[in-house]
Amino acid sequence: MLIDMVKNSLVPGRTAPRGYETDMPAYRDILTDEEIIAVLAYIKSSWPPKVLEAQKEVTVRTQG
Repeated sequence: MLIDMVKNSLVPGRTAPRGYETDMPAYRDILTDEEIIAVLAYIKSSWPPKVLEAQKEVTVRTQG
């Protein structure tokens, strides 16, 4: 989900609530998948355990 958000921005009905408007750009034409993964890994390395667990639960729920 996080990779999709970075690659495609926040897409209403998919990675954002319906009708949501954002100024976040899509990075699919700027960063490679490997670079996006590296950026997210860096950001996640600073998250406390409780936040990591919550994000893991979202990932499991959306992939199920």
